[in-house]
Amino acid sequence: MGYADDHQVMKSFKPSNQVNTLNIQLKKCFMGIKHWMSQYYLQLNDSKTQVIVFGPSRVLKEVELNGVNITSDASVMFVSTVKNLGFIMDNKLTFEKQIVNLKRKCFHTLRNIRKIRFLLHPNQIKVIVNSLVVSCLDYCNSLYFGVGEKLLHQLQLLQNAAAKAVTGKYKYDHLDGDLVKLHWLDIKKRIVFKILLIAHKSIIGLAPVYIQDMFRYSHHGHTLKLIVPSFNSKFGKRSFSVVAPKLYNNLPSVITSALTLDSFKVQLKTFLFKLSSFELENLYH
Repeated sequence: MGYADDHQVMKSFKPSNQVNTLNIQLKKCFMGIKHWMSQYYLQLNDSKTQVIVFGPSRVLKEVELNGVNITSDASVMFVSTVKNLGFIMDNKLTFEKQIVNLKRKCFHTLRNIRKIRFLLHPNQIKVIVNSLVVSCLDYCNSLYFGVGEKLLHQLQLLQNAAAKAVTGKYKYDHLDGDLVKLHWLDIKKRIVFKILLIAHKSIIGLAPVYIQDMFRYSHHGHTLKLIVPSFNSKFGKRSFSVVAPKLYNNLPSVITSALTLDSFKVQLKTFLFKLSSFELENLYH
């Protein structure tokens, strides 16, 4: 991806081919970007350039290089985390730092809302919490699919705190079905909802082309099913191109055949509300 003030270069490689990819191919990419920018009177800022290698722990241990030469006179050391469109990504894709940062930001917001709640109508509080807290929980939340249960629990505690701020309850009060009363899906269901919404938009042609290209139909008996790509790693199992078709194939046909996008969202939300935790897990299998 490339913009005047933001370029991203992505390369995949095996540890055995790390020297060729990181020292030769990646350098050529940066030199090409630098040449393009100079043609338009722009300059590549070496001090703001970051390089990160994603992979499981065993693979990262095999990467012997500590950095790359991005130009003939500048080198960049590898970093363990980067911020991409405001979302913090770590090299093992655990998203732990993203969730810690999100908690700190949202709990600070909730504390400030509580200080002025006596000045506001309950409906105003709900709008503010939705805008400043719930929207942050939903931002890029499809990436949270497959992360550790402990981290998902931290997100759920944050959503519970947001619900209590709306209903006027205190920290140690029980929710007593307040999420349902607010018509809020819990964290795991919100993640699944976002993935399926993007998938449906792709199938009906409302998503970017590069996402639409991830979905292909295959005949299974008398029904049409999306092709689920094969995978051989933990990251592959969590990838959108694998998760989305799997989940979509397991939806009832009455939902996938919805005539409008709004109808799809209403039916999908109702369907997810009725699912137990066990049934939600089985939706992926």
